Amino acid sequence: MRLKTQFAVLTSAVTLLPILFGVLFFGFQQAPRDPRAPTREFIAALLDKVNAGESLTIEAMKVEAENVGMPLREVALLKPDGTVLLSTFRHIIPGSQIQLNDLTPQANANPNRADDRNSGPRPELKLMPIDSGRSDSLLILFDIQPFWTKQDIRNRTVIFISSFAFVIFAVAGVISLFILRSISRAIKTLEKDTAIVATGDLDHEVAGSGNHEILLLAKSINLMRLNLKDMLVRRSKMLMGVSHDLKTPIALIQGYADALADNVAKDKETQGKYIQIIQRKAKQLEDLTGEIIDFLKIGGEGSISVQEVDLRELLRTLGQRFESDALLLKRRLTWGFGENAAQEPSFDVPTLAMNRLLVERALENLITNAFKYSRDEGQIAFRLIQNEGKPAFSVVDDGMGVADEDVPYVFDAFYRGSHSRSDGGHGFGLTIVKAAADLHGWTVSIGKRRDGKNGTEALFVMG
Repeated sequence: MRLKTQFAVLTSAVTLLPILFGVLFFGFQQAPRDPRAPTREFIAALLDKVNAGESLTIEAMKVEAENVGMPLREVALLKPDGTVLLSTFRHIIPGSQIQLNDLTPQANANPNRADDRNSGPRPELKLMPIDSGRSDSLLILFDIQPFWTKQDIRNRTVIFISSFAFVIFAVAGVISLFILRSISRAIKTLEKDTAIVATGDLDHEVAGSGNHEILLLAKSINLMRLNLKDMLVRRSKMLMGVSHDLKTPIALIQGYADALADNVAKDKETQGKYIQIIQRKAKQLEDLTGEIIDFLKIGGEGSISVQEVDLRELLRTLGQRFESDALLLKRRLTWGFGENAAQEPSFDVPTLAMNRLLVERALENLITNAFKYSRDEGQIAFRLIQNEGKPAFSVVDDGMGVADEDVPYVFDAFYRGSHSRSDGGHGFGLTIVKAAADLHGWTVSIGKRRDGKNGTEALFVMG
């Protein structure tokens, strides 16, 4: 739904709700009543009381008037000769006798005001016999002003609600128009900038404007733009690395193969040497291709199959395997639980859902790195510890360590640090470790040892 339509719906809802309330509340009310109808009902009720032998009181007359929807302000009961029996009028005193022909103009008159003395009869005052069929019937004088006042209040209420709805409509309309224009301008600016970025200009900054949410959206788009730019740069470096690592052995294989084909190597010893070089470079290409396939397989899958794995059993299985590997490579490896590599854990070791093959491959790569960069008879520790309340595998060696300038890039594909540029690796081992951790939603880090000694420590944190 378009923003313009949404704001139109908002304005209509805000406006129509009070109008609908007014229609429902007052629409079912009766039309303005003629006071003659409730007057007849009132007189008939009084006549019934008189015929039943009940005495009329001021309170009883007011109650009957209220029952027929005609509240009384003032009321008086008189005999046909003008004798006042009951009265609430200020100037009509019970027991006095007045002239009926001038009763109406004087009923509520104030003798101290000339305009009241000279004013004509008030139309709100009614003088009627209780029993119109009898000449000696009692007369009742009453003021129907409250009847009109009640209807005036109703009319004023309707006008007030209508005016209130109109004000709400005007205010909601103006505010909605202002918000709509502000958001529309901000979105147009956002659309223009993102269109430029979409053409491939990743250096163009998306400028946000308007309210806080639009600015946050622009900030997120800029972050995505920078991440995409960084990813493309790293991909370009990766392709360059792949090209270089493929081109060099291929060129050597081609060169030595041509030499063999051209009989450059005359003796069997030279031919055997050339064949060994070709075999070694072919093996290098095979290893590189395998690592690339593993990297693409791990990084390209959106989900992985998992199973519940007991970390105790996993540590013991890998620890025994790595210990055997260390002996062959003339290294010393200790493994166990906690910082002291104990045989039994002193903390709760959970069972975690994981892809065991990926985790084993990642830990194997970390151990292989430790073997590669530690000295002969070097000490390596493989432990299951707790890191900030989460289980983690720690791999520690006493080698040359990781240079500070290499730490941010150790997990990048084809990146080889300053201490590893002369070895035969391809820079994929730690990239696979990072991919395996990311697929599980875990973290991995490599840097200086936590105990401050020389060497490197890798933390594979599961959680």
